[in-house]
Amino acid sequence: MRRTGPEQRRAAMTAGASFVAGALLVATAAVGSLHTTGSDAAGATTGSGSAVDITSVAYPGPGTDSITNQAPLNSTSSGGNFPNGASGPGVVAAGPHDGCRNPVTGGPGEHLADARRTALLIGDSQSGGAAGVPCERTWTQTALRNAGYDVQFLGAGGTGFVASNGDAGAKNYPSALQQGQWVMPCTAPALIVVEGGGNDATQGASDEQILGGADRLMTSLTKAYPTSKVLMVGTLARGADDGGARRSAVDGLLGSYAYEHNIAYISVGDWLTTYQVTGLMADGVHLAQAGHDRLAVALADHLHSLRLAQPNLTGTGR
Repeated sequence: MRRTGPEQRRAAMTAGASFVAGALLVATAAVGSLHTTGSDAAGATTGSGSAVDITSVAYPGPGTDSITNQAPLNSTSSGGNFPNGASGPGVVAAGPHDGCRNPVTGGPGEHLADARRTALLIGDSQSGGAAGVPCERTWTQTALRNAGYDVQFLGAGGTGFVASNGDAGAKNYPSALQQGQWVMPCTAPALIVVEGGGNDATQGASDEQILGGADRLMTSLTKAYPTSKVLMVGTLARGADDGGARRSAVDGLLGSYAYEHNIAYISVGDWLTTYQVTGLMADGVHLAQAGHDRLAVALADHLHSLRLAQPNLTGTGR
C-alpha cells in the first residue's frame, strides 16, 4: 500500500491501535448513544485511548464507471441534507424525482448535475462551515473544487460516526444515511469523501463505538455506490505531542480501519501544528478563513498525490 504526505514519518503502528474483529460488531444502539450540541472542537483532548497513526494510503484502483449525466435537482450545496422539506442547515427538499431512488433506503433520491464530476462529501463543521466561514469555503470543499469536483455536502456541525447534534436535528453519520435523513444521489458520484471524528473524540466515544459507526457507514456507502472511489479524511488535530492526544488517536484509529479495509486515507491528526494554523483559529475551536485556505492547499496536494483529482487536471491545486 503506497503512502504519501508529510505524515509519512508516523507510519509505524503502535500496539494501542490494534483492534479485534468484534469491535466492528458494535450494536446500533451503542453507536448512536452519544449526543452533542457543540461543533467540532479542533483543540479538544478529552477521552483516552491510543491508536496507530496510519498515513495517506493510495486508492487501490478505479472501478468500472457506468454513471451518466443527470438533470440537476433544485437544491442547495451547503449545510445538512434533510428529506421532505424538513428544516435544517442547507435543506435539500425531496420533490419530484422521476423515479430517482435513494440506493440506501429505497426512498426518493437526488439527481446530480454531472455524477462523473461530483464529490459527495460527508462531514461535520470542518466541512460544513462555522464561525463565519461559509460551507463552500471550508478547507475540504475548497480542496475538492480545486481538484476539479462539484461538491455535494451532507452532514452537520456536532456530528460524527457516533455523535449526533440534537439542536440541529442531525443524526450521526450512519444513522442519517440508513434512516433516510440524507437525500442520497440516485447515481454513483465519482468520489465519496468522509471527514470527521472530532466530535466523537470530544464527547468521549470509545474506540469500539467509533469503529462500529465507521463500519456501518462505509459498508453502506460502498454497497450502494460500488463504482465510486472512496476516501476517508481523518480527525483534524494538533498532534499527540501538541495537546491533541485523543483527537490524534481517533485519527489513527480511523486510519487503521481504512488500511484494513483498503480504503484511501489522509491522516490530518497533526495538521494544525504541521501546517502552522494554530494561530489562524476563529474562536479557539474552528479555523478562521485563512486557516481553511491554508489547509485547502495541503489537502488538494494530497488528492493529486493519491491520483484522486479529476484526471484532466494537473498541478497541486494552489
